[in-house]
Parts: sequence; structure tokens; C-alpha cells
Amino acid sequence: MEGGKELRGKALLVFGDADAVRPAHAVQLFELLGGGKKDGGWDGSGMSNARLAILHGLTHYSIFSSPAVPAWCDAFLDAPMPGAK
Repeated sequence: MEGGKELRGKALLVFGDADAVRPAHAVQLFELLGGGKKDGGWDGSGMSNARLAILHGLTHYSIFSSPAVPAWCDAFLDAPMPGAK
């Protein structure tokens, strides 16, 4: 999946900063989905349909009980996605 070209919908990646998945690997996955490649622009037109959240003080195990996760997910699902390629 080079450059996220096969993924057409929205993607939200959520990790803890003390997760089993290292932040560097989370960023690599985000980049494969098209995120973080360029400035999103003042109007968001340069943003991909992928979002990355690395949440403070959470592990691979505690992230599931964190109230921050539903808040991030709700905001992501409610937000319109730009038409970025």
C-alpha cells in the first residue's frame, strides 16, 4: 500500500505514548496512509484522510479504558474530510 493509495476512506490511528507500538512506527504507518507528507494548509486542503493521535500517558493496555479515546474518535468521525489526494 504505497502512499495509502488503496485506502479511500477515513483512517484514525490512536496510540499511547507508552504503547507497545513505538511512536516512530505509528508515524511510519500514518505516512503510508498519506499523512504528514506536507503542510495541511490554512484551509486544510492539503491534509490526507488519515489522522494520528498519540495520547499522553497511555500504554497498549490502558488506552482502552481512557476517556480520551472516545473523545478523539467522536471528533474524528464528526469532522468533514478534505478532498486531499
